[in-house]
Amino acid sequence: MEKVKVHFVAVGAAPIMKKNKFQISSDQRFASVSTFLRKMLKIGSEESLFLYCNSAFAPSPDELLKDIRDCFAVRDELVVHYSFQEAWG
Repeated sequence: MEKVKVHFVAVGAAPIMKKNKFQISSDQRFASVSTFLRKMLKIGSEESLFLYCNSAFAPSPDELLKDIRDCFAVRDELVVHYSFQEAWG
């Protein structure tokens, strides 16, 4: 099974995770990244969480990770910035 290396980067007041790089199945949708990160940060679905690729845009929740990686990976990593408030765009 193919995996995508996802590198999480905190923005603003969002807490920095001790481990910030994870391998996630490439056939997962981007919504699964949000669900995974919410579990890691121990926040509920009622709290705001904004995710951005390359400090620029928020992918659609139904985009496949492999498609996002193929277009936007940096050094074979998908860099995902996360914040509790809108940070970009």
